[in-house]
Amino acid sequence: MSLVIKLPLPRLIIRLTLSGAPPPPSPKVPPGTAAIDPIDTAASPTNSEGDRLDPPSTIPLYERAFGKDPTQFDDPTIYDIRPTDDDMTDEEKSAIFNVKHWPESDLRELTAGDPPDMDFSNAKPANQVNFTTFQTYIEPYIRPFTEEDVAFLKERGDRFTPYVIPQRGAKGYKAVWDAEDGLTLTGIEPPAKRERDANEARGSMEDMDDNTAETDEVSMGPVMNRLLSIIRPAPNGARKEDGEADKDGDTSMVNGDALEPQDHQTQAGAANEEHKPITYLPVDAPRPVHLPQLDYESLEQRAIQELRYIGFLSPTDMPDYTAHNDDEVAARLRTLQHELRRVSRSNNIRKARVLELTEERMAMQEYSNIADDLDNQVNAAYLKRNRSLSTKSGNHKKQNRTAGKGVAVAGGTAPGRGVSDGVRALMQKRRDWIEMVGPVVQFGRPEIPADDETVFDEATMKRMEKVEREAEMGEAEAD
Repeated sequence: MSLVIKLPLPRLIIRLTLSGAPPPPSPKVPPGTAAIDPIDTAASPTNSEGDRLDPPSTIPLYERAFGKDPTQFDDPTIYDIRPTDDDMTDEEKSAIFNVKHWPESDLRELTAGDPPDMDFSNAKPANQVNFTTFQTYIEPYIRPFTEEDVAFLKERGDRFTPYVIPQRGAKGYKAVWDAEDGLTLTGIEPPAKRERDANEARGSMEDMDDNTAETDEVSMGPVMNRLLSIIRPAPNGARKEDGEADKDGDTSMVNGDALEPQDHQTQAGAANEEHKPITYLPVDAPRPVHLPQLDYESLEQRAIQELRYIGFLSPTDMPDYTAHNDDEVAARLRTLQHELRRVSRSNNIRKARVLELTEERMAMQEYSNIADDLDNQVNAAYLKRNRSLSTKSGNHKKQNRTAGKGVAVAGGTAPGRGVSDGVRALMQKRRDWIEMVGPVVQFGRPEIPADDETVFDEATMKRMEKVEREAEMGEAEAD
């Protein structure tokens, strides 16, 4: 039997001949359990087919490594990044991200914002906004403050006209709209209903009969109507419980009250006498013989004269009955005016607070402008000095070359690098401006409030509200 031993040396083969019985066959190895020998995969160093004694394996390499079903192979390698959460320990997070130490902070509070996670390697989008358009849009928010801004914040608006209820016109809104549209009568409109003035006193009690009771031919004036409405009795709130009916199953009602079933007429008369107005006189009541019968117009004038006498009206004051200041529309307008006054006061208070901050920002803005101007002057002086030094240095080198040829040079020393008095004064001016004026205006850098802070704090708003109310009272007294 011959045994061939291959060594990792080029073209070196040792052949040994052994005598005796043949070796026992090797046990079969199941696929997927045998480790791959690198020599099996390496190329043979010889081209001789006779040197290979063992026949080549017919099982593929991947099957010998992973078996027939690679999905069932126990592969310890992790090919993706596992998700993490706050409940994990630092050791687990370090193992997932393959780092030695897990940092205590991610330094998020020191960053300018969330880093972009978009893919910007693509081409420019078609609908990209031009920079000039964006600059025009953002300019009102970053521009410096001007005197026009201060004048706008000082404006408080009209505090008188919005709180005056306009008088109602003589015509309805339909007639006004028709007149504005230039519509004319076509002749097919229904006849207009003739209505008398509701605020005019007409006729007297002598003119009242069944024919005029349902018309407006007889009417008291508005003053007497209001005075009589004051003494009008209030309805009785005491009522019988539901279900208390008379013996016949009916409930008798007199002036809103249920009566007992016995003696209906007696109790009805007593109830009517109890709830009659105080101006009511029985039919058989004695009357003066020569009682003057005044018409309602004279009665209206006498009522106005009495109101002037007791001080409700001035001697020259005359009530405007067409104003309708007590109807539903006027009541709603007064409610909205009250809400408008509250909102206007709140807006004026906030504008006063913003005005204070604007004045402070304008002071910082002026400080920054002057500081930038001083910096530009210092930079210009520095550049001018460097140019002069470079010119003198070139002339000095030329003089040295001339001196080497035997020509005498006056002043063989290099020029000095001192600073002129003007530049020293400019630098001292800049230093004084920063050290003396800077701390007063926070060096031109206003503080940015935190998330839980506000410029409209409660104490400041109370102080501003007091000032605003005093200003309103002053304007009211001036008017």
